This record gives sequence, C-alpha cells and structure tokens, in this order.
Amino acid sequence: MHTTPIKCLNSLKTEFKTLRLFDDKNQNIFSGGSSAKGLTKSQMFYLTEAIFFASFRCYEQFLRNVFLLYCCGRQSSGRKSVRSYLQPKNIKHAEMLVKSSMPFLDWSSPDVLIERTESYLKDGYPMKIPLSTNIENLRDLKKIRNHIAHMSRESTSDFTRVVRSHYGTRPLNLPRPGEYLLLSCRNNSSTYYLEKYMKVMEDVAEKVT
Repeated sequence: MHTTPIKCLNSLKTEFKTLRLFDDKNQNIFSGGSSAKGLTKSQMFYLTEAIFFASFRCYEQFLRNVFLLYCCGRQSSGRKSVRSYLQPKNIKHAEMLVKSSMPFLDWSSPDVLIERTESYLKDGYPMKIPLSTNIENLRDLKKIRNHIAHMSRESTSDFTRVVRSHYGTRPLNLPRPGEYLLLSCRNNSSTYYLEKYMKVMEDVAEKVT
C-alpha cells in the first residue's frame, strides 16, 4: 500500500492509462483499423466489461487506501487540514477499527462511503464533497459493476434503470453491460459511457487527494 494519498492517485492514473490503451487497441481492431484479425461484437463487449470492471476495482482500492491514510493522519494536497476521529497505530489497525464487527467493508457504494467519511473524518473532508457532487454517476457505476459481476434479478433491475436513462424508456432488448458502455453518451455524443465513467472515477480521485 502506498504511503501518501498522492502516490495512491498516481498509481490509479497509471492503471487507467494502461486500461485506456487496451481499450484503444480493441477499438482499433474492432473497427477494422488493424491488420490483426478482427473482434466479434460479443468479444468486444466482453473486453469492454473487463476494462470497466478492472477500472472500478482500481478505483475501489484507491478509495480504501486514501480513506485509511486519512484516518491515520495523512494529509491531502488541499490547504485545509484533514482531521481524523480515530487514533490508530497503523493502517491495519485503522481498518480493524472501521470494520469493527462487520464481515467486510463496502467501498463501492457512494452513499456508504459518504456516511463513513462523516463518521471518521471531520466534516467528511476531503472525501465527502467529491463523492456527493458525483453521486448519481457513482451510483450508476456500482449498478453496472454489480450487473457485470452477478447478472442477478436485482442487478438486472438496477441496470435496466441505468439503460432507461439513456434511451428514455426501457428498450425491447436490454443490452449487455459491454454493449451499453460502448454507446455514445446521451448528453455528449463525442464520447462513450466507458470513457465517461472512467473520467468520473479519475476526477473524484483527483479531488479527494
């Protein structure tokens, strides 16, 4: 684990750069811009889901690491001081204190994270505001992540609501997550949802450090 929030951010950016290069390569092959054997739609959807899932995993790990660093008294790059309500001996101890009797800590839900920052960091600073101002996108991120991971009835229902916000109605045939992530954004046709969501995660990460 990195020892400062800024090192955690730099690590996230490095991972995202690698994932974007992978996506660019896939896009090039899929569109026929490469001499290599092309990809089928199904293959492209699977690869896109893998990139999204990997980026979300990196983002979750980033949130865990910086939150625990702040609980241990590490400071952000902002002018305002980060004040922790805990006095842990080290990172491991901090995680034990926060976890308490819970079987695991959820780092994927923005609502849970906001509540956690309010409980352990004074005014939730510096994590609460970036999470709060992006909460709708972050909620959608979790819904897509869960549907890729589970494909359950509950995740399908949540994912359907995400797709409905794009089309304005429920499509007759629900796209798989990888297909949705390759659609041009409803309010910005110059980019697609995979890139939009990766940018949201990266922006939140920058603002919390």
